[in-house]
Amino acid sequence: MLAVHFLSLALTVGQSPIDSTKKPDPVWLTDYAKASQLAREQKKDLLIYFRADERLEAVLADPNLRNRLAKFVLLRVPADYEVQGKRLLNHAALAEMLGQPGLAMVSLHDKDLPTFNTAISAHPLVGSRYGWVPGYGVNEVAAILDLPADATLSQRSMIYAVSVHPERPRSVLGQPHPGILGHAQRHSLRQAAMTNQHHANIIAAAQQIATETGTPIHNQSEVVAESWGNFVGGENVLEAAFSCVDAWRHSPGHWSAVAGEHRYYGYDIAKGTNGTWYATGFFSN
Repeated sequence: MLAVHFLSLALTVGQSPIDSTKKPDPVWLTDYAKASQLAREQKKDLLIYFRADERLEAVLADPNLRNRLAKFVLLRVPADYEVQGKRLLNHAALAEMLGQPGLAMVSLHDKDLPTFNTAISAHPLVGSRYGWVPGYGVNEVAAILDLPADATLSQRSMIYAVSVHPERPRSVLGQPHPGILGHAQRHSLRQAAMTNQHHANIIAAAQQIATETGTPIHNQSEVVAESWGNFVGGENVLEAAFSCVDAWRHSPGHWSAVAGEHRYYGYDIAKGTNGTWYATGFFSN
């Protein structure tokens, strides 16, 4: 699990349908300390827009995003913005941004979550080696803003990668289940620790989820994948997620589960010591 906290940065200061309902224009703050403090006070997550050019200006100003953006505290800063004398994008907490401009989300809405004060989305404006991956238009930013608020960076990266596939897999239209997300996390970490792609005992997994959450788990299925391989410079979590979704697309059996409709779902991905990422998807009705 990727969970580098923002504590070292803290400063003390005094596929849902697009909704076009008219709302006030979003208010973008320009000071990290003030924005993060406000997010804590309002129990909202912090969306950081690291700006280097005009690529996202029209997208973020689109009226179809107003309702979604209103759920977050918004911070717009230049890509070279510094906190305590260090470029914010160079902090370990934002390593998955690759030092590049783009969008990042920090979890600040619930101090009791294990993800509190960590990055839960990282979307650098870099190209992908997978031709089907779209750029960041209104629909893609909406998908980021709609991701499960209590999920981790790696879980949200996998869910985003599935959500934006051009064939629009229907598994992510179900309900993200905390117990299933927990299983996906455990099994992804298990595969990564063993550096070996393999399935879990899904009957035992379903029983554990039901015991932990009190939710009956029926007609369960699981998909696993590993990223295509090591590349110069390695893969960040989002590119690895695209890689695993691409691998599933090349397997009719796996894709039928990813593309199918399920009542509950969960995805996660973890990196092994060999540099390969290992993903898990689990589904139930």
